[in-house]
Amino acid sequence: MSNEGSRILSVAISTSLIIGIAYITSGLISLYNWSVMILAPEGMVRGILRKYIPGDLGMALILLSIGLTLLAAVYYKLRQSITKSFSCLTVGSTLAIITMSMQLLTVLASTIDSLIIGDTITVESVQLGVLRIDSLLGYVAILLFIMSLRFYDKRFRAK
Repeated sequence: MSNEGSRILSVAISTSLIIGIAYITSGLISLYNWSVMILAPEGMVRGILRKYIPGDLGMALILLSIGLTLLAAVYYKLRQSITKSFSCLTVGSTLAIITMSMQLLTVLASTIDSLIIGDTITVESVQLGVLRIDSLLGYVAILLFIMSLRFYDKRFRAK
């Protein structure tokens, strides 16, 4: 592997480790918020960062899946399986970008809907939609996706 390709992969894997841990943590917080919302009596137990990490079982499963996929890239790199590591890196970052895109499309649709029916649009509602954890981590995953494409260019196209 070329020196530049090795450097790109090292940066991508360390970024994948950090983002993967953040996705796993966010997924667990979302799962906690969901269980508190379902099981705890109203007002007895408060959720953690509920504005940014809502208690949604579907979101928790998606966040955990993305986190495990990104951490699998680190695992396969440690096992010297570069192709599997690259695959997990690409799939995980793609899933993260798709999740971020869906959230941003939801915010856009909600804003357009409010404009059409004449409701007020608050800056806070748009900010909370854009700054939700799936969006924030997706912004970083774009860089991870770009790094994985650069690694692909250096590793597989150079031959």
